[in-house]
Amino acid sequence: MSLVNTGALVEHAASHRYVVPSFNVFNMESIYGAVAAAESALSPVVLALAESHLRFKDLNDVAVVARQQAERSKVPIALHLDHGQSLTTVTEALRAGFTSVMFDGFGLPLEERVRQTRSIVEMAHSVDVSVEAEFGHITKRGVDADRRDQMLVDPEQASDFAAATGIDILAAAAGSVHGQQAGEAVIDFTRLADLSARLGCALSLHGGSGLSAEQVGQLVDHGVSKVSYFTGLSSAAVTGIRSALESGGDVRLTELMAVAQRSLTERAEDRIRAFGSAGHSVGWMPAAGAGPVHQP
Repeated sequence: MSLVNTGALVEHAASHRYVVPSFNVFNMESIYGAVAAAESALSPVVLALAESHLRFKDLNDVAVVARQQAERSKVPIALHLDHGQSLTTVTEALRAGFTSVMFDGFGLPLEERVRQTRSIVEMAHSVDVSVEAEFGHITKRGVDADRRDQMLVDPEQASDFAAATGIDILAAAAGSVHGQQAGEAVIDFTRLADLSARLGCALSLHGGSGLSAEQVGQLVDHGVSKVSYFTGLSSAAVTGIRSALESGGDVRLTELMAVAQRSLTERAEDRIRAFGSAGHSVGWMPAAGAGPVHQP
């Protein structure tokens, strides 16, 4: 099938009570690995390219490979721009065929952040592409994680922001941190529940590698229908490569890439089952012309 609208995936996840995985990818091996996991587990999947990873691979190259994989696959696949920092990158993603874009906007005055986000929403919705935006600030390990508690989302302000901009998905700063390992996240579920009750759009969580198994099980009950995950995939691939190198012998680059892809697939499938999305591609079919799930 063709690439599907990310908004349709999160809407399906919310109504069927599971979390759709958003796996960060940036090259052929990571795309192939994530798609292989989704197909093995019969799960919908979001392939997410972060703007910070564009120094490693061209956005259009990633879009071509993702589109080819979607056309060959029987599971629904969406293509998402993650943490877009500029209108230029968002526009490039829309032209390349991404089915959702995220505008970060961190550091902008609130009024300007609303204005720019609303402008992106209007542009994206005109071509049936969903928009995600962050509120609060999801910090990063080794960069600004010590400010996590100061950056948590304010549910009332976030709800007003979502209503003013018309976004489809709100990425909430609720305690997770980019770059954490499993079990390190401290999630404010009370805050998430309050936010979910106020919102008229979908709710996502970033920094998914830091979640424990127990926390994953609580997400759906607190309104989350999409979780971003990368550090765990990276760690699994690097561990696989390191083991192959330490095994001795004449290890070639082709073999290392295959090891990395296989290791990534194994970790991604494990997370798919933890997120409860396994099996949810069966019988999945978006409504004709399904577009963003924005609720005015």
